[in-house]
Amino acid sequence: MTPDQPIKTALETIEGLSGKVYPMSGLKNAAAPFVFYLQLSEDDEYTLEGSTGLQAVSFEINCVAKTYASLVALAGSVRPVLQALQGTTHDDLLIERVTIRQASPDLKEMEVNLYRRMYILTVNYQKEEK
Repeated sequence: MTPDQPIKTALETIEGLSGKVYPMSGLKNAAAPFVFYLQLSEDDEYTLEGSTGLQAVSFEINCVAKTYASLVALAGSVRPVLQALQGTTHDDLLIERVTIRQASPDLKEMEVNLYRRMYILTVNYQKEEK
């Protein structure tokens, strides 16, 4: 399993987002509200003693809504769902730590008349051997 799969699955449990969570490459003519994501990086975690056995992957998570009030409500639902992934196992993927931060001010996308909030999500995980 790849790290984006449990994220997508968890986000689609939010009311109004079932089938509306997209990788950025799959985003086309989506109707708000929706969430799209882009993987930014993936690296091994190291300390001074060497490898920790964990991987760190970062995603840009974008919440999009028609009104600012609905954006605030959507983003308020997204954050705790992502935090709840910490300590969970998904097939062979153990999510050890989740860090989420707002990456920019809320934006109004004038070209499409939609509001957007961007989070940076960092997930530390390990693959369990079967």
